[in-house]
This record gives sequence, C-alpha cells and structure tokens, in this order.
Amino acid sequence: MSEKDTVLEMNKLGQLNCPFLFIIGFDKTENIVIPLDEISPEEIKYAFKDDFSVYQNFADKDLINEPEISSELISFGLYKKAFDFVKYNLELGNSFLTNLTVSNPIKVNIPFEKIINFTKAKYKLWLKDEFVCFSPESFVSVNKNGKISSFPMKGTKDANVKDAENDILNDPKEKYEHTTIVDLIRNDLSKICEKVWVERFRYIDKIRRNSGEELLQVSSEVCGQLPKGWKNNIGDWFFKLLPAGSISGAPKEKTLEIIREAENDLHQNSQRNYYTGVFGLFDGEILTSAVMIRFIEKNKNGLVFKSGGGITSRSDARKEYEELNQKIYVPVF
Repeated sequence: MSEKDTVLEMNKLGQLNCPFLFIIGFDKTENIVIPLDEISPEEIKYAFKDDFSVYQNFADKDLINEPEISSELISFGLYKKAFDFVKYNLELGNSFLTNLTVSNPIKVNIPFEKIINFTKAKYKLWLKDEFVCFSPESFVSVNKNGKISSFPMKGTKDANVKDAENDILNDPKEKYEHTTIVDLIRNDLSKICEKVWVERFRYIDKIRRNSGEELLQVSSEVCGQLPKGWKNNIGDWFFKLLPAGSISGAPKEKTLEIIREAENDLHQNSQRNYYTGVFGLFDGEILTSAVMIRFIEKNKNGLVFKSGGGITSRSDARKEYEELNQKIYVPVF
C-alpha cells in the first residue's frame, strides 16, 4: 500500500472508530492497514502489552530449553567502511547523530513461524514468510483524551558489568546521544501537538536475553497534547512523525541521506524494508505503537537478524561493532 493510500485508509478507519492494525516500513513504501476483525493469525500475529493496552491474537508458550542462536557477523572491515562514512559526515556537521544498522545471517533452533510464541516483549509482530519482531521500544501512544506519549530508547549495556547502571547513565557519549534524540522527538511532537513536555528523562528497563543474561535499556518519555478530533486524521499526523527519530537521527532529513548511502553494503538487499519501521493498533479510542527493532527477516537465503546503534562524533568503531552482537538475541519467557 502506498504512503498516500495508507494515510487515507488510517484516516477513514479512525473516523469510523473502527479498530485496525497498521504496519509501516522504514521508507514508508511497504505498508499494511487492516481492520482487526479481518486479520487471520495464519497470516499476521500481533501482541501489544504496555501501559496503554493489552491486545493479542495468538497464544504465548513456554520454551522448555533455551533457544540456540548462531550468528555470522558482517566483517569489521565492511562495518568500519560505513562507520567512517558516517563519522566523516558527523565531523562536517551534516548530522549530530546517525543510526547505523546491519543485517547478520543467523540460525536458530526454533521454526521461524513459532519464534513469536516463545518470545517475551512488550510488542510482537509476525508477518507470514516476511519477518518476526519482538520489540521493547514504544513509539507513540495516545490515550482517549488525546495525550500522546513517545518513549525514545537510546543506550544499551550488559547488566552484569560492575556498576553498569551508573556507567551508562554517566557515560558522556550515551548522555549526548540520548539527549539529542529526546530533543528530536520534542521537535517532532511540536509539529502536531498544542503543547509538549518531557515526563521522564533517562530511566532504565531490564531485558532478559535468551542466554539468561540481562541488558539495560535507557529510555525517556516525551508527551504532548493533540488537538480535539485527532481520530479523524490519524494518518496525517502519524506520518508527520516518521521515520522514528531513535532509528534515524538528527537532523532527520539529511541524516536519512547519509543512512541510505552508508548502509548500501550492510543489508543483503541494500534496504531496511520493514525493519525500523513502526507498527501499531487503534482500538476505536486509544492508539499504541512500537518501533520495529529486535527483528528477524526471512529471505531466500535463510534468516537475518537486523540490528544497529546510534553513531556520534564520540563513537568508537570497535565498540559499536561489538554492541551489534549484544543485540542479537531472542528474549524468552
């Protein structure tokens, strides 16, 4: 579905108070909008479990044994070539923060179509023969009074490292990167809201990896007030926020140009496709959505795990490369 048709369909269903699911690709050219009562779990499985809503159209299952994942990281040389291009543009002042992502081939001992049943995450989505996503990152949520909340997530660290929480909260690079994204989200929300404010700044969540280890994730909460009648033009205002700031960078438009060139050799098809897009649900009264990270894509060669991180002028190529491997995991019950 084209961007124009997606906007029109979201507007129409919002005006009818008709519950629907939407899936929007990173470059907004691959999109799906479908009323909830037309969804078959044989084609699409979804789960939303956050402070705004609980919706799910399939059953979770406990996994008896921990999943085994083997990955084949892209070469450091290939990654560093892209990293250096990004760093060059940062030094020129073309960007303050750029999210650089890669595709790594993986093998996992769980059938692709069943991975979603065993994963533990706030947001889960499976699209038949395409991808499975188990994301911890909220995008925006809107309550029945039109209060919109965004939860940019920037900063990941192994929770088992000594003083991990103190280290990540006081790391200058991490703080700069996170503050830059919070400012970007504030600017994005100001395009569609009557007023905007920061509710929480740099709070920590813990996420359990399939290995049993825990990761720290740093997030903030940025809020705004939508005008009355926000349901009537959901597609219009929602698309003004895309792509998500946390997986693009700042300033957004110039950074997107840098991303397209830098990532040309980092993804098997040279594109992110649905990865780092967003998916969400409108139930007739409230809306909730997530950024599509923690993402396994199926293609003709097998499975690839897509992951990435924010690059700033203070970033180190080797450290960023190693962090990519940390993010290759399946969170299980």
